[in-house]
Amino acid sequence: MVDIPSFSFSPDFCRALLDASPDPMAYKDTGGIYQLANTAFLDLMGLTPATVLGRADDAIFPQEVARRQQEADRQVLGTGKPALFEYELVYAGRSVWLQVQKSPVRDADGRLLGVFSCGRNITSSKENERDSQQTKDILEQRVADRTKRLRHFIDRLRREIGQRRQTEHALADSVRTLNLILNNSPIGITLVSDRVVRWANPRFHDLFARPPGSIAGLSTGIFYTDQASFEEFGQRHYPQLARGERVDVVWTMRRADGTDFYSRVIGQLLYPDRPQEGSIWLMEDVTERRLAEEATLAATRLKREFMDNMSHEIRTPLNGIQGMATLLADTPLSEEQRDLVETLQECVRRLTTLVEGILDFSRLDAGAATPSRTPFRPRAIAEGAINSLRGVAQLKQLSLEFSPTPDIPDVVIGDVDGVRRVLAALLSNAVKFTEQGQVTLSIACRQGRCERFPGKNGETLFGLEFAVSDTGIGLTAEQVKTIFEPFRQGDGSRTRRFGGTGLGLAIARQTAEAMGGSIEVTSQPGQGSTFRFSAVFALPPEGKPLPTR
Repeated sequence: MVDIPSFSFSPDFCRALLDASPDPMAYKDTGGIYQLANTAFLDLMGLTPATVLGRADDAIFPQEVARRQQEADRQVLGTGKPALFEYELVYAGRSVWLQVQKSPVRDADGRLLGVFSCGRNITSSKENERDSQQTKDILEQRVADRTKRLRHFIDRLRREIGQRRQTEHALADSVRTLNLILNNSPIGITLVSDRVVRWANPRFHDLFARPPGSIAGLSTGIFYTDQASFEEFGQRHYPQLARGERVDVVWTMRRADGTDFYSRVIGQLLYPDRPQEGSIWLMEDVTERRLAEEATLAATRLKREFMDNMSHEIRTPLNGIQGMATLLADTPLSEEQRDLVETLQECVRRLTTLVEGILDFSRLDAGAATPSRTPFRPRAIAEGAINSLRGVAQLKQLSLEFSPTPDIPDVVIGDVDGVRRVLAALLSNAVKFTEQGQVTLSIACRQGRCERFPGKNGETLFGLEFAVSDTGIGLTAEQVKTIFEPFRQGDGSRTRRFGGTGLGLAIARQTAEAMGGSIEVTSQPGQGSTFRFSAVFALPPEGKPLPTR
């Protein structure tokens, strides 16, 4: 059994230490009553201390959630041993996968006092990362969330460190319980002054393969791979501490047995106005997570390189065939030969369209396409898309209508090529699947709200909705569910009347999502369809005219 270091803290100090953790933690007594819950636990569930402390799970959570947690607690109390659980937690409209380490808490005499739970949000590891950009966004959001929690911890620590306990009995009881929790924490915690360890919990010793109680008084240099790494960390991050900033970095560390690992290192001065008091550091082994991220980035990079090479290799022979067919058409030919050349040219055009669609889809799927930011006139772009299909519509005796509302901006800033691509896909499909009647393109304020609202970097934003309606064949409910999937068409039979690869709407949806927008469809068989494409655009600064497309 690990001896508890003589170094002890006030209950408020220890509780503030737990609130510094980015992972949700809670402590329940043997009766299943919550006695403590840190900030991360409350933030994850959207709860407050008043709704948790002094209550059991079935008084807080839905029946199924409470039952799952109570069964896990009973297992730990029954065996007297720590256990690891994974389950999906659905609460208040949220769905989160958690990995929860539950450990029995005992007093000095070995009697069970309750269960300490430390959870970790593993939702991202349960889902396949679609691309490296999404991974980056998730990590940045986590960093922002944990930065906010650590800031709350420092503020609370400063307020609560000087408070007294109401009674000596409550003080002794709280110190005993919280010290036990710190010694059962799955995160390494240490206090450092002048780069010398003043105190470290058992998990910190385990993390660096050191015997219990052997770290206090040692230089932190023993945790680095070499002296150069130790000095680099100090030169790079200790100036941040001196400025009162938070350090949050992944660094390669070395255990006592000589093995290296990636560690998430979070550090903060205890008191910004008194740096000599030292700093608090939280560490966890993130080797598996880091290697997985590096593998994902490498796979994405290879995928992009492959698509660039394929784009060149496929287009080169296609352009050659198309050029040769054009040259052949300019030579004296018989009527039969000219028909054959025209057929060849049409096949090349259809193959080129097919290849372009597949390459566009692959490029978007690999995250290689970055939305541009160009000033453009929405009405002009929409009219251009309409006019490009008037010839086809006239051959089918269809009416093409354009209906913009007067309150849309004259100029917006966004991905003009993306807007063209989406409108072209929606309009060409509408004309293709409509035999009689009309096709209408309208532009209006997104969700009917013509409001300007602030964005990043002082920008003014405005939401637009483009709607393409037709009187064509329409879609069934099952077709609506799959219409945006790649290589899926409304008519998937071998003898279908309409051609195409089934990539147009898939590309349109990915393009819209890359712009931060979306596409929705409403349809009834035989009554036509309406596709709505909405996105948010920036408005040009007032008084500063910009060149538009």
